Parts: sequence; C-alpha cells; structure tokens
Amino acid sequence: MFWGCIMKKIKNIFKNYHPSKKMMFLYFNIPLLLVLTWNVDYNDIWFLLNHGRYILNNGFPTIEPFTIHQDFAFIVQQWLSSLLFYLSYSLLGKYGLLILTLLVTGYIIFISYKLCMLLSDNRYSLSIIITTVMTSLLAYFFMTSRPHIFTFTIIITQMYLLEKYIKENNKKYLYFLPLLSLLEINLHASMFFMLFAFLLPYLIDSFRYKTPFLKSDGYLKKPLFITAICMLLTGLINPYGIDAITYIFRSYGNVYINQSIAEMIPLSIAHSLGKQILVIIFIIICIYIFYRKSEIKPRYFYLLIGTIYLTLSSYKGQAYLIIGGVLPLAYYLKPSFKKNKDKEKIKRSKYIFNSSFIAVTILLVIIGTNSFVFTDKYKEGIDYLLDNNKREDITLYTGYAEGSYPEWMGIKCYIDPRAEVFLKENNKKEDIIEEYYLLQHGKIDVSKFLEKYKFSHLLVPLDDYLYDNMDDIDNYKIVYENTSINEYSLKKYDDIKMKYRIYQRIS
Repeated sequence: MFWGCIMKKIKNIFKNYHPSKKMMFLYFNIPLLLVLTWNVDYNDIWFLLNHGRYILNNGFPTIEPFTIHQDFAFIVQQWLSSLLFYLSYSLLGKYGLLILTLLVTGYIIFISYKLCMLLSDNRYSLSIIITTVMTSLLAYFFMTSRPHIFTFTIIITQMYLLEKYIKENNKKYLYFLPLLSLLEINLHASMFFMLFAFLLPYLIDSFRYKTPFLKSDGYLKKPLFITAICMLLTGLINPYGIDAITYIFRSYGNVYINQSIAEMIPLSIAHSLGKQILVIIFIIICIYIFYRKSEIKPRYFYLLIGTIYLTLSSYKGQAYLIIGGVLPLAYYLKPSFKKNKDKEKIKRSKYIFNSSFIAVTILLVIIGTNSFVFTDKYKEGIDYLLDNNKREDITLYTGYAEGSYPEWMGIKCYIDPRAEVFLKENNKKEDIIEEYYLLQHGKIDVSKFLEKYKFSHLLVPLDDYLYDNMDDIDNYKIVYENTSINEYSLKKYDDIKMKYRIYQRIS
C-alpha cells in the first residue's frame, strides 16, 4: 500500500510535467557535462594508444610485443578502437580523446532519444526524460576512453533497428545488423556476443505464446533468424578470424581475473556503488510492476532479467542494465504522458546547435584553463628510469595496474591491465595472471620470483605485496621514491595512496 501511494504520486507528477523545449535542450547536455569531468581511463588508455601506434607502424601482431615474456600468442581484440584512440591522440593530444568521447556520447544521446520516441509513440517529454536519465547514468559510470563506449552505441542502435522492424514490419531495417556486427568484432571483439545477448529476447518474442503475465508479439521470425546467422558469419571478417569471435570464451570466468579486477567482482551491497545499483534495479522493477499493462512484453522482460543477472555477476554488467533496463521504460510510462503533436516537434537542427554550442564552450574553457589533467601517476618515476638507463636495458616489474604507461614509453614490463593476455588459454605459454595473484597473496617466495625473471628494476606502489616484503632482498636497492598523493588519485582513486618506490638490481 505504501509503495503504491508513492508510485501514484510520482505518476501524477510526471503526468503534469511538460518541460519547455529550452529546458529539454539543457537536459540533453547533462551527460555531455558529465563526460567533460570524467573522461579518461588511465589504466587502459596507454595500452590502447600503444596498440594503435603499433598497428599503424607494424601491422597486426600475432606475438605479444610489449612485455618481457617471449613468444606469447596474441591478438589485438579491440584493434579498431585502439586505432581510433591513437589517431585522435596523434591529431589533438589529450583533447582528441576527449572530443572523440564527446562525439560518441552525442550519438548515444541521439539514438537513445530516437528509440524512446519509437517506444513511447512520440511522447517527446517522456523520451527526453528517459534519454537524459539513461545517458547520464552511462556517462557518469562508463563513458570514458575505452572500447566499450563503441559497444554501447552499437547495442542501442541494434535495439532501435529491431524496434523499427517490429513496428513497421519492414525487413530493410535488418539489413544494417550485419554491419553492426562487423563493427563490433573489430572495435571490441570480446563483447561481440553481447549483440546476440540483446538480440535473443527479440528472437524469443517472435514466437507466438501467452502466459499469465507475458504475451509475445509474434512478428515475422524468419528474417530475424537469417539476420542473426548473417551477423555471426560477418564476425569472421576481422584480422584474426575465428580467434577474435571465440576470444571471450578464453578470457572470462577465470577465478584469478575475477578476484583481481574490480569491475569483474560480483555486486556487493557493502560497497557504495553496489547500493546505488540496487536502487536502480529497485526503481526499474517498481515501474514494471505499477506501470505495466495487463501483460508485459517478453522482450523487455527478458532484457531486464538478463541485464540484472549481468549486473549481479559483475560491476561491469551495470552498463547493460542501464541500457536494457532503463530504455524500455519509455514504453511502460507512455500512458502517463501526452502524445506529441506535430506543432510540438523538436527541431533536430536546433537541438544539435544548442548542444554543440554548450559543449564546445565548456571544452574551450577546459582547454583555456588547462584543467583537463592527463598525467600518469607514475610519470615522474618512469622519467627517472629513462633518464638514468638505456631503454633497452630495462626489464621492469610492474603490478597489474602499473604496466600500461611504461610500455607506452617503450619499457618492457612483467604484467599490465590486459589481464586476458596473461592467461595460458590465450598466450599458449604460461598463466602469468595466476602467478601474479599468488605473489600478491604471499603464496610465492619473493626471492625465487625475482631470481626467475632477474628484473633490472621494480616499480612497487604502496598496495603491492612487494612494498612491505623487500627488506630481506639484498640484491635490490631503492633508487627512487614518490611519497606524494597526486591530483589524479584524489579525483578518481581516493582510496589508494599513490606512494611508490623504484628498486634497482645491484648484483
């Protein structure tokens, strides 16, 4: 009864809420503003740039070229994303990365709005509210310089084309889906099957059936299944063939990766982010319960259940809940909003102009004040190494989070944030990720580990196991120590102090 009253009050508020078009333009700029304040993933961006530079200069590698390990089998599963990031960085430096992320965000706003208008039967107030909520959540948590931003655009575009096919019963919209799979396999191969995860609810909904609360649409299924097969075959068009398609099966589910990487850890309500995700799930479910008609559309129900499962499995899955769970709310909430009349139509050119003007103005302010920080937290230590040693003489121990930047600077490292590269299933040689995990949990003798690799130097941050366990190691000495906590750490990783040491081998 209590929640029913609350939802009824919220419904009445929404029913009478019709913001002006100027206010709507401002709403659409919220996610762009969020991107401007949270836009670079410092762990991943350096190896992405490194991949892009290598491909442009040397072609597609099949042997891993950046670490101390020899003859590791290797594929660049996000080669096209890496190339786009590198070309953007080469042309405009750090602002190139920012502009690329803004452009992708702008497209996500546009296609999400188009999808919401389709689902809500042209209720523009509702469409803008849902679009703003969804894209703002996506921008706050996930719109950063990583390949998954391209995956988001492809998945939302796929949903839009599928909904157009269903609504207009026109097969021409399905012709574009194999093109999307071609883009995904080259932009972000490890997420290739996410397209099929979002396609599956539409395939199931094409069959005619009815349950006490689900009633399928039973639209023409044959073109849809033929398209799905074509999408799968199109995935073979990439530099690594079937290895790129099957990459995900060799790269996820490993116990050491799941326990070492924050975004792969299952949802926990002990963490503030976990509580936020549960609130989002609760709100979506409440809307489904209180705003549904006599039956729930199966495809939206399956999308919700599937994306909730992904979210509970890992924090990374939250992005797909935001897409697959929030966007369909435009269908369920449409009875509470007036249908858009012709005279109320928003001029797309005016929206684009207003949004672009605001984004460009803020971008110019950022450039003018140089307030966009783009400095790796280990830069000073790496500069010290390169100033005092020949690059080719350095073999550097780094932990999982530290290796990306030194490799970009031409230093060969022990491990870096590309966790799946260090799985035996992928490199065909050795499970380095397991060795690293055991080292960090004190289950490997430090002396034997260091003797095995004979590192010339060690880069050891405060949270590394070696930081407090080098006292008995006689053949390494501290040559550089950073005890400061930099601006970047306070902004994004405020729970990790950026103190670190560099050791040098002396015998």
